Amino acid sequence: MQNENDKLLVSLLKKNEVKAFDALFQKYSDKLFHFSFSLLKNSEDSKEIVQESFFRIWNKRNEIDSFKSFKSYLFTISYHLVIDQLRLRLKDKEYRSFLQEYFDLGDDSLNSTTDFDTLNKRIELAVSELPEKRKQIYLMSRENGLSHKEIAEKLSINVKTVENQIGLAIKHIKLSLGNDFLPMLLLVSLFY
Repeated sequence: MQNENDKLLVSLLKKNEVKAFDALFQKYSDKLFHFSFSLLKNSEDSKEIVQESFFRIWNKRNEIDSFKSFKSYLFTISYHLVIDQLRLRLKDKEYRSFLQEYFDLGDDSLNSTTDFDTLNKRIELAVSELPEKRKQIYLMSRENGLSHKEIAEKLSINVKTVENQIGLAIKHIKLSLGNDFLPMLLLVSLFY
């Protein structure tokens, strides 16, 4: 039902219907904000991610495939914007100095975004190694921004099962990354 409603709204959006755009914004802006905030831990940056995501939706409205999940498309856009924001933070000398001091890291720990890119690739690899159901639950939480309750409802499982599976996924990812990436992992707050 939700996907059918989104398909209708996307088809109207492609016809330049502002009301359809407003309806999609109303439906997803709060979820998108919470998703962004869970990664950035900054309210203003998260609001900007929401605004920029919907700005891109409007500009690319004719390219949206109304047969695919609009929600996945939207959250993919915002995920990439969040990653860009984290990269910008790591380029900022004052921010790096603060982080190095806060985590008592050596001078070379945060000197480029290469560390972040490598971290991101290692996380993706670790996620790909998860059992299929655990990976699905983890991605629904982290990439689609769904709450534990929403995931449980969609998969017809207990909320506690969702929590356990996400906990096991995070444990696996941390073990896969090892101690070399632990400070970086803390810095970008990927698992809060």
